[in-house]
Amino acid sequence: MQEIYQKIPELIENGETSAYCTVVETKGSTPQKSGAKLLILPDLQNIGTLGGGCVEAETRQQAIDLIRERTTRLLEFQLDNDYGWDDGLICGGQMKIFIDLPTSKTEQNLFNSLQRLSVHKISLYVATVVESEDTEVQVGQKRLVATNGETIGNLGRTALETEVHQVASDVLRTSEPLLFKWNSGNETGQISVFIEPIQSRSTLLIAGAGHIGQALCHLGNWTDFDVTVIDDRVDLASERYLPDAKQIIVGDIATELSQYLIDHLTYVVIVTRGHNHDEEALHAVINSKACYIGLIGSRRKIKLIFDDLIEMGISPERLAQIYAPIGLDISSKTVPEIAVSIASQLIQVRNSAKSVNRLESKPKRMPTIQAAS
Repeated sequence: MQEIYQKIPELIENGETSAYCTVVETKGSTPQKSGAKLLILPDLQNIGTLGGGCVEAETRQQAIDLIRERTTRLLEFQLDNDYGWDDGLICGGQMKIFIDLPTSKTEQNLFNSLQRLSVHKISLYVATVVESEDTEVQVGQKRLVATNGETIGNLGRTALETEVHQVASDVLRTSEPLLFKWNSGNETGQISVFIEPIQSRSTLLIAGAGHIGQALCHLGNWTDFDVTVIDDRVDLASERYLPDAKQIIVGDIATELSQYLIDHLTYVVIVTRGHNHDEEALHAVINSKACYIGLIGSRRKIKLIFDDLIEMGISPERLAQIYAPIGLDISSKTVPEIAVSIASQLIQVRNSAKSVNRLESKPKRMPTIQAAS
């Protein structure tokens, strides 16, 4: 998503037109869910995906035509034999995809602000008009509203903006996009607005810059985490081995972890080089606000660490919230496989959350070693 948000204002600045395609509603079984995006560049290259197959191919073809025509369109797909027989995508569901052509200065400012607010961990929503029978409300009009009070753009009618803002509070709380249909009741016609929550990017805080930490750093960045890696080995904690890290901290692992600002959007992964470092690292973050704490190691090692922490006063109930052994059980053996299993669990926890307090999420996980009471 970030690459798309970065590219759109660049294209507008250069006077170029792209097709910004977004899934705005789905029903039943579909290859992608609401919020999925595809940006078709002026040279017809793609960023993102709508799930592939015939739906994406048809959307892409229509988008190319719309770039030439300089107009927008809301597409509707019924995923039956017409849109799936040749590639196995007979899902049986329905999809609505809005093809937008962002070119205005307001849209450029909106997407630039979206990135800036994201860097500062400020949540927001973007409301986009995708259908309108009201001559005062144009299809493609957008409004960004951030939780710090900042707003950019408008939807054409104050009453519509008020209604959208009321609905958007639930959209932000659940992190679920919504296609909102509104009719003022004064014969202006129905308007459909896609309300999309843009939550602050989560931080993946990796303790350990060894082989697994390096592989996970790459996967974390690739899956939309801001990655920070901490290690006391200056030769490994470097851009050479961690080119995808947003931040690299060299220093005593436990000390740096205890000083790091950990909030409810922080995922902590402990993959240091030894038992003692793992225990010190876990002790440093155990009482933090992190929404996820995972610890690598055998069940025996984890039990020993948990027993030590209990002697230090950590409750068994708190230890039960730790993901240990870390990762989904995919019978991983190699470093890349272990990193994939950890990244998969991180994504599972993030996508299973339906509220700001991520610890309320209870996705299926590997059995956790029971702490001795």
